Amino acid sequence: MKRLPILFLLLVSACLLLNAFRAPGLSAARPQDLPYSIYLPLVAKQYPAGANTSVRPYTATFQYGLNPGYYGNGWDDQGIFGLCFAAGCRSARTSLPDAFLAQWGPTIRVSTYHYAVNNLQFQEMTTFLGQPRAAWRDPTYYDGYQSNLWQGLYEPIWDNSENGTPVNDANRFAVYVWTVVANYGQFIRFYEIINEPDYTSSSYGWAEPGTPGSWWNNVPQPKDLPNLRAPVYQYIRLLRIAYEVVKCYDPEAYVTPGGLGYTSFLDALLRYTDNPQGGTVTSAYPLTGGAYFDALSFHNYPQFGTRYWNGSQWIPDRHSDKAVQVLLASFAERRATLAARGYDGITYPHKVLLITEINVARKQIGETLGGIEVQRNFTIKALVKAQQLGLAQVYWYTTGEVKDDTDPQADSFDLMGFYENLKRDGPGAQKITPQGSANRTTFEQLYGWKYDPVATQALSLTATIDGAAFRKGTQLRYVLWAKTTQDRSEVASATLDLPGMYEAVAWDGTIKTVSGTQLQLSGAPLFLTAQ
Repeated sequence: MKRLPILFLLLVSACLLLNAFRAPGLSAARPQDLPYSIYLPLVAKQYPAGANTSVRPYTATFQYGLNPGYYGNGWDDQGIFGLCFAAGCRSARTSLPDAFLAQWGPTIRVSTYHYAVNNLQFQEMTTFLGQPRAAWRDPTYYDGYQSNLWQGLYEPIWDNSENGTPVNDANRFAVYVWTVVANYGQFIRFYEIINEPDYTSSSYGWAEPGTPGSWWNNVPQPKDLPNLRAPVYQYIRLLRIAYEVVKCYDPEAYVTPGGLGYTSFLDALLRYTDNPQGGTVTSAYPLTGGAYFDALSFHNYPQFGTRYWNGSQWIPDRHSDKAVQVLLASFAERRATLAARGYDGITYPHKVLLITEINVARKQIGETLGGIEVQRNFTIKALVKAQQLGLAQVYWYTTGEVKDDTDPQADSFDLMGFYENLKRDGPGAQKITPQGSANRTTFEQLYGWKYDPVATQALSLTATIDGAAFRKGTQLRYVLWAKTTQDRSEVASATLDLPGMYEAVAWDGTIKTVSGTQLQLSGAPLFLTAQ
């Protein structure tokens, strides 16, 4: 658990002196409908130069996480977190919407966070912000839609500690961020700014560079961004405000866009500023969006990429190792896009990467990727690959399914979860899915172990085998499998020679002793520890 200093009278001047960025002609009126009751006392810290100058290295243990979700049916927050714990999770991705805090009070979920962190020993929590309260929502319309952002974004972020807050109360988003940091900052490591800001039903997000309207070459438009309904420059402004406020009080926290789905949108964030006049660079808006986030969370649903083009048509390729390839390609594309804009560890620091939503369905729906075996195998393989890639953490979507697998109305997302339908099964009647068991086994086998690239290289794996070596102290543990290659099939076979005898743990935790000589591997990963 991370803690913020708690000396109430030492809210010192470093943050208060940051009275910057007042747009000409905007009112500094002080609204009276502020959200706070009692804030946790904070010590202000010097605001860093920005993510173009410094990114704190992430050295914490890789976290196995989950999106808790809401199910009703007798399930409260503590019950859902308990299910997460039982399925091998030690971190959670939660939400604290502004509208929710306005309705129920700013400290409504403090006890939930406290329970997760102190009772269940959850760590490195991620929380996404969003959904302005009605009274604070920007009334401006763009492309015929009312903005989904906050009023006063271009008011100064800071004032002279008037009205009991160090932030300018006319900047509603700044007040909201400060409210969250003050009440929940001791529990949160990663702050995501709006879940899936690039969500779109248009084709521009995934269109290739040079295609008319593609976000690689054009500005994403409010009409195509239902989670924003505002210019992308204003979203960059949110990042700038959040970065200043969060970093001022908790320099060890990270700020990230809220789970990007399209790399073209990431590129837009890196090429425009928060200048409302076209995102251009000026003295008031000197830096593009990459300066205002030091981590990058993204979402990955491999069902949308498990096919290939044979030169004349798309060919389905639905199996767990193809899903792994989709994950690897998604990571590589984001890293390459960051590097192309200077975030290569040389010009600017690397950003910390994490996945905050990922899964495949427990059942094949129509022509999409899905099934019990492919889901459970992909779960283990993705967790291994995530650690090989150096991702900070992975959050699966989600704790429980929300429909029966026999329901003809169920779609793929309804059948993603570590437990069967939690809207059907109340507390005490929950049924863990094979995916939940696979995650729990992976956690039990690998939590606290470090990926060892040298030992992995020493395995000299052939093209038909994949996996990795992990180390804890002097002990090595291998996770190995035969690569799947056939559409809709998890059947695969390969042999490997290792010296000695091994404890072999299967996806469901069953244990047997095997010889390393002519070790038989299948499409289901094995955890192997020398005896």
